[in-house]
Amino acid sequence: MHLFTQKLNWPAIIGQLGLLLHVPAAMAAVTLIIAVIFREWFALFPFAAVAVLTFVLGQVMYRSFRTARAAHLWDAMIIAAVSWILCSLFAAIPFYWIAHLRLESGIEAEVLQVFLIPTNAIFEAFSGFTSTGLTMMQSEGPFPYVLQWWRSFLEWIGGLGLVVFILALTHLNKQGFQLYYAEARSEQMTEDIKGTTHWIWGIYLLFTVIGALLFFVLGMSPWDAINHAMTVICNGGFTLSTTNFQGYSLAIQIVAMFMMVIGAISFAVHFRVIREKEFGILWKSLQHRLLYFFILGGGILVLLLNLWNGSKGHWADVFFEWTSALTTCGFSTINLSFFSPMVKLLLIMAMFVGGTTGSTAGGLKIKRLIYIVEGAYLRLLSITSTKEKHITGQKGRKTEEPPGIDLPSKEKSERLVTAEVLFSLWASTLFFAWFLLLHYVPKGRALDALFEVTSAISNVGLTSGIVTPDLPTVGKWIFIFLMWMGRLEIIPALVLLLTLPLIFTRKK
Repeated sequence: MHLFTQKLNWPAIIGQLGLLLHVPAAMAAVTLIIAVIFREWFALFPFAAVAVLTFVLGQVMYRSFRTARAAHLWDAMIIAAVSWILCSLFAAIPFYWIAHLRLESGIEAEVLQVFLIPTNAIFEAFSGFTSTGLTMMQSEGPFPYVLQWWRSFLEWIGGLGLVVFILALTHLNKQGFQLYYAEARSEQMTEDIKGTTHWIWGIYLLFTVIGALLFFVLGMSPWDAINHAMTVICNGGFTLSTTNFQGYSLAIQIVAMFMMVIGAISFAVHFRVIREKEFGILWKSLQHRLLYFFILGGGILVLLLNLWNGSKGHWADVFFEWTSALTTCGFSTINLSFFSPMVKLLLIMAMFVGGTTGSTAGGLKIKRLIYIVEGAYLRLLSITSTKEKHITGQKGRKTEEPPGIDLPSKEKSERLVTAEVLFSLWASTLFFAWFLLLHYVPKGRALDALFEVTSAISNVGLTSGIVTPDLPTVGKWIFIFLMWMGRLEIIPALVLLLTLPLIFTRKK
């Protein structure tokens, strides 16, 4: 007996998985241009192989089942969950393959030796595609331009999502919206989903260009400016060196903070500002007002706590780390050992909440926090004398709800319940992973382990030093699993896990 009885539409699942495999195919093909520009001929065959393999496999899967009936939402959840796994595994191939080629050619690079271990290559690919930013690249040495680009490109595409990329190029209607919803998105700016994805990509590209120009004008090299513009607008956090943003000027760091906030603002709000010239929406939206308040108020609070604990540092570093945590970007200008346990706990809370819904930020999202607080308020309101009469004062009234529960309208109730459920799943997953990880971290670093787990599930990328190439393999896979679940906002991952028993025990 299964908890869920669900008939799976396998033709639709396989066909649309094939469609999504065209994403890494297109990405690998584009990356061949980078290899040619920098004359890194050794990268041509690995990326060409990935492009051809994923394109052919995707075409076979898609064309074999292109006439399948429409997928239901459960099927769409499975498609979203599996596609992120498959695409990330294919994206890991260049890290592993090119590391072998370069080291066999006599190049001495400790940073490449890390990727000789398949798990490290897979970790980097998952971190990139989920726009997390935790990395195995923690050593100095020559690192190919083509892999620098590949890391940034993974985050840039993953920041919006595989489904958004495909929907902008296809004519999926109802199925398209189900996939769109399954990939943790719900905002719709135009009447059809294709128009919505076109606007999202247009806005995304516009801000990427703006970011690159600002970085370049302020002193970054063109290559650094392009890569960091790609990884900041998606709130991804990959950088081109182990020093992260420590070596850049204050002006560049301020621009980076500005772009983090831009990325953490909903695309629906950007759409109304750009197309409708409705500038007031930037302030009228409650979750965006809270975003600005959290950034400013939280930054000041962290600064005061630092002074209270005797930690001395530049105010810009404090605001940078706080903004990076709240927007789930993962850029850093200072070693986190600088902060006291109190500040680390505040950063954990910021990463847990994240930015606004419909943005590139990770975390639980501010709107869901609003719903959770509103639910608590309604529960307290329901036990006041006025509400008590409404609930218990009617003779003969029968209800399945316990006394003292006064639910609002149906739609509002569903939103409150959804927020509460996701909060429970998010917190449960986080603490269970923390519990497991404690076995693999040194004693006395429990808070650092919680910091790292929160950073992974919220797709942030800030690190307290737990995630390193020396972390045991099981620990790395815990983080891979967390990054995957966090990017999907848990539900599609949970649907896939609940579907596995149906697959393996179904009657033949």
